[in-house]
Amino acid sequence: MSEFCPYTYKGYPSGLGYPWIFPMPSEKECDRRWDAIRRSMKKYIFDCLIVGAPQGYMPSSYNRLHYISNYVAFFNPNTYIVFPMKGKPVLIVSNIIGPQFLHCASEISWIKEIVASLHPAQDIINKIKQLKLEKGRIGIVGYRMGMFPASVYDALRQSFPTTTYEDATAVLNEAMNEVSRTSEEELALLKKVCEILDRSYEAVAEALKPGVREFELWAAAEQAIIRNGGWYPHFMLATSGPTPTFPRAPASHNTLAPGDVVIFEINAIYAGISCQICYALSLGQPMREVGEMFEFCKELYHFSLAELEKKRTFMDIELDLARRIHDAGYEPMTPQIHIYNQSGTMPMDSPPQPGDYFTVHPNFCDKEYTVGAKFGDTVRIIEDGRVERLQKTPAKLNISQAL
Repeated sequence: MSEFCPYTYKGYPSGLGYPWIFPMPSEKECDRRWDAIRRSMKKYIFDCLIVGAPQGYMPSSYNRLHYISNYVAFFNPNTYIVFPMKGKPVLIVSNIIGPQFLHCASEISWIKEIVASLHPAQDIINKIKQLKLEKGRIGIVGYRMGMFPASVYDALRQSFPTTTYEDATAVLNEAMNEVSRTSEEELALLKKVCEILDRSYEAVAEALKPGVREFELWAAAEQAIIRNGGWYPHFMLATSGPTPTFPRAPASHNTLAPGDVVIFEINAIYAGISCQICYALSLGQPMREVGEMFEFCKELYHFSLAELEKKRTFMDIELDLARRIHDAGYEPMTPQIHIYNQSGTMPMDSPPQPGDYFTVHPNFCDKEYTVGAKFGDTVRIIEDGRVERLQKTPAKLNISQAL
């Protein structure tokens, strides 16, 4: 317990079983992750990493604190890990809104040294002193991404002015990518996530009828994810209408009619492993222009898979896709390929490697941004360099005849 914490609660009483049971990576997977992180730290000469929790509710693929500790700081920012090259890491849990977070962390964290704190920055400083790293080289994870508070960084610099600080997000990403490419356990969990996303498509396809409102389709997708073991909350966007453009949130109250198209873009999470699907359905035949755009989207999807097998860089493929979209008279919307492994960060100057997985979802709109097309899913590069689709949902505009 931190000296700054007013609570005396020390976590769940020893010997009492708490019924918090859900799928999670094994202790062996923890060892695999920690070993990979320390190899990457050694390569880039870092004495210590400091990792913070993301803001908000969503335990997204960018939750590196969970990746290391197995603890989701559910709406509890100001929670940190100090992860040294040598010695044991510490999980510093913010107790600003109560001691219940220590209760949760003590149940599932792989990190056994847990400090409950009202002043996490000071407890980070105390740990660095304990490790005798006042003049070391410390990596800040997520700083340039805007996920690490400047106030904590300023406190570190004031306390240890001779310490070398660098953004080390890429150091952790490298370790995460190594594990994603080689871990059979992560692959098994990934395939389960893909199955859950397929179930969400099936639920939306079944619910899609004239008179249904868009938010009811969101509910069908959400229920299918939760019923099949997916985490809540998670990333979900959608759009609907005769000329859909950008998937967005929150859910619309639009009432669907024949000819309407609905597009969902969803990241589901299972045991901390996340991937994405983007599926499109039409209630009967869509408008001619919309149908033609989705046919072009299908052409771009298969072009992407073929180019990935040629070992071209992600940047070269992305630029080729943008050129094809512009040549057809349209405008690209979001990145065509993204959500790379568990790091989530695309190595744009590199080709995919065996074991890599990511989302391929071509997307574009007309010059006026009034109508668009988008669909795709998670694919993986297998040992011989070929692309393996991990989802069964058809990568096309799926026509429903429920009229």
